[in-house]
Amino acid sequence: MRLSTTTGTFSLRLDGGYTPYKESIRRLKAAGYDVLDINFCRALTGQTDLAADDWEQRIQELRDEAEKLGIEFSQSHPVFLPAHPNNVTAEKLEVYNEMMRRSIIASSVLGVKWAVVHPHEDRAKTALDFDACIKDNVEHFSPYVELAVKHNVGIAFENMIERPTSMRRFASHASELAAIIDVWNEPLVGACWDFGHANFLYKDQRPALRTLGKRLKATHVNDNYGNSDEHMFPFHGSVDWRSLLPVLAEIGYEGDFTYETHKEFNGLPEPIKDQLAKVGYDIAQYCLTLVNPQ
Repeated sequence: MRLSTTTGTFSLRLDGGYTPYKESIRRLKAAGYDVLDINFCRALTGQTDLAADDWEQRIQELRDEAEKLGIEFSQSHPVFLPAHPNNVTAEKLEVYNEMMRRSIIASSVLGVKWAVVHPHEDRAKTALDFDACIKDNVEHFSPYVELAVKHNVGIAFENMIERPTSMRRFASHASELAAIIDVWNEPLVGACWDFGHANFLYKDQRPALRTLGKRLKATHVNDNYGNSDEHMFPFHGSVDWRSLLPVLAEIGYEGDFTYETHKEFNGLPEPIKDQLAKVGYDIAQYCLTLVNPQ
């Protein structure tokens, strides 16, 4: 299992700017990371190279730079809507559709194996209706799955956040992710497990990982205390990493150990971010020793 992290690590600056991908990957390489998850999420609001008119050229140049540095992109995070497609404006939906298309094509150009997407639900119409939620997600994501398969990119559905004190949220449970995936019966459709999201719902995440089994293709590794989506390094919150990580080996997980810990960095001055990225690297190296304990 390889260590990976998100380009979102250096994305946001205190001056409100957005760090270009090329700069991000150079800094991450200097911190020790050779495998990356490229984050396209902010293209929805006009940020990142993906939102530029010359995005195809920029992605090609990014691929060339990554090859020079010896960096591999194994995961990506396409854009996602802040609400169900039925509840956003036509203009926002048009931008989303275009940025989803670009996310998948750019993922293919960069050699990404798994693009992580957020399942959704229309709470006003289908809340708690399992079959309706499955049907809704299959209808919405089928064109993107078709495009991704055409470009040899896998689509990994991510578990969402369900707080014990709020109403049920579809796709927070491993069984619901498994059900979405199984509808396609397609090797390039799988699951991404976000350990921080799961910490809101599961005191013990091991049964959920076993439910997903070989469906698990990607990870978002981050920690919190089960109250806020803090996206911290492992051991900075309440996730029980020592009991969880050996299960990845048990179920035959073949993907990467991919950090999504950007909130550790968002409020920091730029030079301190580089130092902290190296600390995170050391924490992750220790985590990897727990996957296959001797």
